[in-house]
Amino acid sequence: MEVLIIVGVIIYILLNAIGASLMRNIAIEKGYGDNCHAWAACFWLGIFGYLYVIAMPDKIQQEQNQQILVLLKEGREKE
Repeated sequence: MEVLIIVGVIIYILLNAIGASLMRNIAIEKGYGDNCHAWAACFWLGIFGYLYVIAMPDKIQQEQNQQILVLLKEGREKE
């Protein structure tokens, strides 16, 4: 019985670490860089950490939208 509990805890920790690594990669793709705290948040908070990373705004998309706005403003000024 004790062995099953230990094996279950080890499996839980491994799955949680894998999920945290995946969410860290998502945070990096959203433009938060390697020093992002997403891995620790997901590992220690579990599902709440995953939801936190999902809710983080996409910095890359925001930057692209800002560049589009600048180009549109420049185009209107030329007219």
